[in-house]
This record gives sequence, structure tokens and C-alpha cells, in this order.
Amino acid sequence: MNHLIKIFKGACVGLGSILPGISGSMVATILKIYTELITALNNFTKRPIQAILSVWQYIVGVILGYVIGFLFIKVFFENFPIPFTLLFIGFILGAIPSVTKEIKESKRVWHHYLVMAFSMIFMVLFLFVQESTATSGDWTYYLVVFLIGLITAAALITPGLSAATLLMALGYFHLLISFVDDFGAALLSGNFTEVINFLPLLLILIIGVIAGMIIVGKIMYQILQHYKVHFYFAILGIIFISPFNILFELQTSTENNVFNQSWVTWVSAGLLFIVGFYITYRLATKDTITEGTHD
Repeated sequence: MNHLIKIFKGACVGLGSILPGISGSMVATILKIYTELITALNNFTKRPIQAILSVWQYIVGVILGYVIGFLFIKVFFENFPIPFTLLFIGFILGAIPSVTKEIKESKRVWHHYLVMAFSMIFMVLFLFVQESTATSGDWTYYLVVFLIGLITAAALITPGLSAATLLMALGYFHLLISFVDDFGAALLSGNFTEVINFLPLLLILIIGVIAGMIIVGKIMYQILQHYKVHFYFAILGIIFISPFNILFELQTSTENNVFNQSWVTWVSAGLLFIVGFYITYRLATKDTITEGTHD
């Protein structure tokens, strides 16, 4: 059962990483697995096998979340934008108590609150980042794919930084979606010649992700070691402002008014919000009980 819970948490991180306005690392933080993942990343260059084995459930979950996200992201956002979005907002807000628990016993000073204010301002400013268009040639296409992997990894590890939003700003998000869609279609259709043609790009994408995760992972490990309270205050600021960012990104990514929905849609969205809130809260509570039992 514990393995399934970890896989589920990893899937939430994977989904959060590719949804505009949501940060996968923030999801990992509020699910209380961020430190564990960063520690594994920091140890990867020293003891790679041991590091992978310590978080293999989360890795499986993240991959599962990516697959589900890329398969259904268009369907959900085109047909159920409000319920799907409020479910994730429920996930985020439901974990506020677990984040505050990390700083409850620490001495709080003015610069902690300053960090929280800066994180909120950063999130608001991020709303004004507009999507651009990217062009790619022959060799530049490979460079762009490597950059996509690097940016995705950096955003996955840096709390509050939405990989999807950042890729949109650089004009690479739709390129990534198209690449995954084309590769998936070739794989499902059994067109292995096309699959083989995709392998060099896929390898470059993976190299970019690994490079980004190792470099940024080591930086975040040092921050957690020396500025843990500042880190969690920044997370609180991000959580408070995230619902507004998510709803804003939802509207800007569609042509129609997504808020003009029937009462049935809003009722179902409210119920999903409660479900998301409850699931995250219960996961945090279970972790607390487990830690107390081990002590």
C-alpha cells in the first residue's frame, strides 16, 4: 500500500509538471516528498543505483503522470477545464497545513516574510509572460529539444516555476506536445521505422532532463540544507497565489470564456475541489502518523 501511495504522489508531480500554471516541484513539496527527491538527486553522482532505488516509486509515478497528462491534457482542458483545474487547486490548498508544520517550531524573523512576499510577486509577474513562437532548423531543432529537456528539469526542481508556462513563454510547449504526440502515435501504430527516427531526439531530450536535474538538484539541496525555513516560506507564498495563476493561465490558453459554465459544471468542480483537498490533507496526515509511529 505504501508503494502505491508513493506512485500516486509521483503521478501528481508528473501531472503538475506539464500543466500550465502548476509547478511539479511545488506539488512534490506540499506532498512532502521534495526533500527526499532532492537528496536522491544530490547522491546520484556518488551512488547512482542506491539513489534510484530509494525513490523508484516516485520515478514510476512521475512517468505515469507524464503519460496520463500527455494523453489526456487536451481532452480534459477542451471538455472539462473548470472541474479539472479546481481538482488540482484542491490538491494544492489541501496541503497548506503540512507546509506550515515544517516552520511551526522554527523562529520566524522579518526576512522569512520578505522571502514569502518576493515569491508571491514573482508568481504575479510570471502571469505577464506571453507565449512566443519558436522556429527550428536542422541542427537547431536538436538544440531546441535539448533546451526543452533542460528547462523542464529545472522547472521540475525549482518550486513555483511551471515548466509548461515557461516552455510556452519560450515557444517550445507546443513543440514538446507535438513531439510526444507524434512519437506516441508512431509507437501505438507499430511504425517502428518512425519510432527509430525519433530515438535520437528522444535521447537528446533525456540527456537535457538528466543534466538539468543533476545541476539544479545540487543547488536546491544546498538551499534545503542551509535555508530550509526560507524555502518553506517561499513555498507558502507560491501556494497562496497559485490558484489565481492557474485560473489565469486556464483562461489565456483558451479562446472562449471558460468561466461561463452551467451550474452542474460548477457543482461538479466544487466536489472535485473538495476531493482534491481531502486527498492531499489525508496523505499529509498519514505521513505525520507514520513518522510519529517510527519515532
